[in-house]
Amino acid sequence: MLLSVRSWLHHPLTHNSAFMHLWAGQTAAEVGFQVATLATSAIAITLLHATETQIGLLSGLQTLAFLLVGLPAGAWVDGWRKRRVMIAANLTRITALTSIPLAYILSSLTLVHLMVVAALLGLSTVFFDVAYQSYVPLIASRRYIGAANGRLEASYQVGLAGGPGLGGWLLGIVAPPLVYLLTASTYVASTWAIWRIRTPEPAPVRAGGTLVAQIREGLAFVRGQRLLYPLFSCIAAAAFASAGIRVLLPILVLRTLSMSATQLGLLLSAGAIGGFLGALTRPLWIGHLGIGRTLVITNIVGVLVLLAQPASIHAPAMAAWIIAVSGVTSSYFLTVYNVTQMSLRQEICPPHMLGRMNAIFRFAVWGVMPLGSFVAGLVASWAGVEATMYIFTATAIAAGIAMGFTPAARIRGASAADAS
Repeated sequence: MLLSVRSWLHHPLTHNSAFMHLWAGQTAAEVGFQVATLATSAIAITLLHATETQIGLLSGLQTLAFLLVGLPAGAWVDGWRKRRVMIAANLTRITALTSIPLAYILSSLTLVHLMVVAALLGLSTVFFDVAYQSYVPLIASRRYIGAANGRLEASYQVGLAGGPGLGGWLLGIVAPPLVYLLTASTYVASTWAIWRIRTPEPAPVRAGGTLVAQIREGLAFVRGQRLLYPLFSCIAAAAFASAGIRVLLPILVLRTLSMSATQLGLLLSAGAIGGFLGALTRPLWIGHLGIGRTLVITNIVGVLVLLAQPASIHAPAMAAWIIAVSGVTSSYFLTVYNVTQMSLRQEICPPHMLGRMNAIFRFAVWGVMPLGSFVAGLVASWAGVEATMYIFTATAIAAGIAMGFTPAARIRGASAADAS
């Protein structure tokens, strides 16, 4: 572990100013995102008394933009300066977030307002995520794409570790809507860090033809890649199920187990410990197993342990520990999986197609999330939270098993060039 830390400190990326600013900006944004996610659940459940179906709809709205504009966003971002897109997306998020505490102070906060803000945040996130994923290969050598994604995933885990814990603590001392002010401040810090990047960005290549033709070109590229297309289908199925699991966990903790929002924040934070370790130790997995087996094994194990969370209902005295330990373990394995599949995609894709390729995969992952969230809410209102969590976890496990039959699973080395 100490060797891994030293390799991070002395890695060429550490001396890459542009990447370090992007990394700092992404870390700040992730902390804010996690705080806002927890605050949104707390507002809907405890302040506005939303039903399970309404909570599912609210969660779905946060990712609906990936389904509606995910594909054209990729074509647009390919023709735009990525840094400018990220800054504009952050400014939009800051404006939307500050409207929540303002409405609360004026006693006019409603569930509809919360849903509108959730949708705007999702729309901004579409463009920010596609832009930053396409920006990484432009400022980091393709040789270091895996290492760069590992650090960005570590940022996500830092946000997951600190955000819910910080949000849970704040929810214990201030009204939930006021927590959004902290989230807005993290996006201000993110904007400042990205604005500070001084490395010239290559001029974007303007694709010819109509928007529809550009989208078709991107889809044709993914469809024609024997490594990517089968993986695309499995990732979409897993994302649908994972969205359902995520939307039900706060209900399980806050309602079924009668824990507080502070306890929920601490439980979510604990899971991120595993994620950070996963980002740090991923090279060891790749070195021992290769890309293919790492993808399949870490995905299946990471989802399998989540079966313990709904089962914790039957051991209420130990429920918090069961949820925390399963979260740590799951986050560790799924982080290794996520960094590996993202790096594989970026290694294969030519620079002029990065925006569309990333958007197509974001469409597959995030585009189905609103459907998964909404369906989970509907099923839970009929079958109960525990049974629904079992159903959606089993679906995610099946998607991981199917991944084992894809060509990507047969990559034995540490590069796509090692595919058999």
